[in-house]
Amino acid sequence: MFRLWFQSLKQHFRHRIPETIGQSALTQRNQRILEKHYQASSTASIEVLWQKINNLADLASWHPLITSTNAPNGQQAKPGLIYRVFAHWVPVPIKIFVESVLPGECISLRIFPVPGLEERAIYRLESALCGTQISYSIELKGWLSPLAWSFLRPYAARVAAALAQAAEQATTSSIVPNQYRDIFN
Repeated sequence: MFRLWFQSLKQHFRHRIPETIGQSALTQRNQRILEKHYQASSTASIEVLWQKINNLADLASWHPLITSTNAPNGQQAKPGLIYRVFAHWVPVPIKIFVESVLPGECISLRIFPVPGLEERAIYRLESALCGTQISYSIELKGWLSPLAWSFLRPYAARVAAALAQAAEQATTSSIVPNQYRDIFN
C-alpha cells in the first residue's frame, strides 16, 4: 500500500518539476535589470584617481550619494571586503561588497541597499592623450530597480564627473603649497 502511494507521489512530482523549473527560468529572464554607463575626462593622473577610488574612508568626500562610511582611514579596497556606507536617500546603513580589484585600472562593487534591490558599480580608469578617462557603469537588479533608478538617475550621472573634480582638486592642492615654499629651508 505504501509502495503504491509512493509511486503515485513520485509520478506526480515527476510531472510537476519541469513546470516549476520552466517557470523559475522564465521569471529569471523577466527580472528587471537596468544598466547605464557614464564617462568623464580628467587632467589628473591615474595614480591620483586610483588613490581617490581606492581610499574607502574618503569615499564620502567625492561621491554625490554617500555621506559617510565605516571604513577606517587609509582602508584600501580588497576583494571580499564588506563595509557600510550611509547614503542621502536611505536612512539605514548600506552594505558594500568589494567584488574585484585590478590595481590602477578597475574596481567592481556590489551594493545591497534594501531587499529587492542589488546594485553593481564598476569604476574603470584608462590613460588617454589628454589625461585620464573615467568610466562609471551602474547596473540595478531586482523588482525595485525602476523605482530606485528614478531616485538614482541624477546622482549617477554626476559620479564620474565628481571623481574627476575631486582628483583634480587633490592634485592642485598638493602643488600650490610647494609652489610658495621657502627655498632657504
